[in-house]
Amino acid sequence: MWTISMLKQNAWNSLKHYYWMGFLVCFVAAICSDSLNGSSGYFTLSTPVAGMLQQGRLMLFDSDFDEGIAEGMIFLMTYCITMVFSLAASLAIYAFLSNPVEAGKCAYFYNARYGDSRFGHTFGAFKSGRYMKTVKIMFWRMIYTWLWSMLFVIPGLIKSLEYTLIPYLISENPNLSKERVFEISRRTMEGEKANLFLLHLSFIGWYLLGILTCGFGLYFVMPYHQATKAEFYACMRAKMIAQGITTEEELTGVSVY
Repeated sequence: MWTISMLKQNAWNSLKHYYWMGFLVCFVAAICSDSLNGSSGYFTLSTPVAGMLQQGRLMLFDSDFDEGIAEGMIFLMTYCITMVFSLAASLAIYAFLSNPVEAGKCAYFYNARYGDSRFGHTFGAFKSGRYMKTVKIMFWRMIYTWLWSMLFVIPGLIKSLEYTLIPYLISENPNLSKERVFEISRRTMEGEKANLFLLHLSFIGWYLLGILTCGFGLYFVMPYHQATKAEFYACMRAKMIAQGITTEEELTGVSVY
């Protein structure tokens, strides 16, 4: 039986041997997931178009009625089309870049736990024969979480916790089918989701402290959090094997990324 204090202590004991490399991994992953995510693309593209739309409104009142209506509609259509392309571009970037890097980040910290802290693990998902399999499964993980979040915040949070193990599972064996990966994660996380939520909450103090440093301090907390999540996966891995949910042969051992 694991405890929060046990996982965090184990993570810290391991992390002190590769902290700065872990820091670099988290920094790179954050750039890929934050600077290029949907919200970034949305505001980057929508701001000038919103200005065009406002200009169209002004033209509506400054021009003849029929001409103003036509010009206003053109600006509105331009705005909507731009939003569609912005959303599509952001989704593509997240699916084909951010998600594989997230899987690689999980693989890095899990491998580092065993003494292999090579930075290359971060981009292991981009290797031939693994990339599209990782993209596919991580994409469905993103979509399922989003759909559950549309119902309400809590269902989305529950599913996010339920799918926590997926990046680690596919980094161990990218050949696992989508259905099998989701099944293993779902069955293993039964009775563990509330505990994992409390584990995440235990880092609030650290993240608040990081925010006080204009946000930059958050990057110093991330390696500790990720190393603790790797410890959590190690415990869940032992559980899934002990309960017959999967086998060592199916997982193939330490991450192949």
